Amino acid sequence: MHFIPTWAAEQDSEPYSIELPFEALPPSDSFPWAATVSHHLLAHGQIDALFREIAARRKVRTFFIVSPSHWGLSTKQWSLDDVSWNAGGGRTTMTERKTEAALAKALGVSYDAQVFPLEHGITTLIPYIARYFPNARVAAVAVGGEPPVNQSDAEKLTSALAPYFTRRNRKHNFLLISTDFSHLSDIKETARKDASSRIFFDAPSKKTWIYAVCDNRPGIYALAHLIDEDTKCARLFHTTSYELSGKGEDDITSYYFSLFY
Repeated sequence: MHFIPTWAAEQDSEPYSIELPFEALPPSDSFPWAATVSHHLLAHGQIDALFREIAARRKVRTFFIVSPSHWGLSTKQWSLDDVSWNAGGGRTTMTERKTEAALAKALGVSYDAQVFPLEHGITTLIPYIARYFPNARVAAVAVGGEPPVNQSDAEKLTSALAPYFTRRNRKHNFLLISTDFSHLSDIKETARKDASSRIFFDAPSKKTWIYAVCDNRPGIYALAHLIDEDTKCARLFHTTSYELSGKGEDDITSYYFSLFY
């Protein structure tokens, strides 16, 4: 088993953060079971707030993280591994070994050991899981997230995840779609792309997932095909790297934080 450090194990202070007001929240008695969450530490305050809101509403046994595979290190359509993470403050977060193995079997792949140590789509989130859910474990999958989507691969990922997100099993499991949205654009183009993504969040369904402009298209596909007609979405935050930093107005990344319940 690999032991992977995270940002919280390598720095003593909290990341730089700007607090933003919530745009919306699920009802206090709701039961969220899925989320979209950024993997950029620039949005530390919003990531932390999202996990805090999940913890206020439920317990989680296993977090399923679907992340983009960022660095071209994946040798297979889906990268998985049995690892543990140093989450800082003496905390360790472990892979849910049986579940990870079952996912790999369902996807027909062996483990891809070189991917996870460098994959910030996963390591960024681990310290928040450890902070708010110290006993939770993780089942993580890294996928090629940029368009075009290989539909058969996206369908296979959805089928592999589906047994864990029946109405019954949502009580124990939580799906994290680790994703950022518009990239490499100026203010006007970012607004155009984000207006398209908002169509999905306003009416999430199998028909609207295609409007989400993000770096984790298979993850959004899977989420859209795991929700049912009763699922509601609360969009907690919509922000951008430019809004949070005041820098890079011609190279903006945008973020949508949402809870599905």
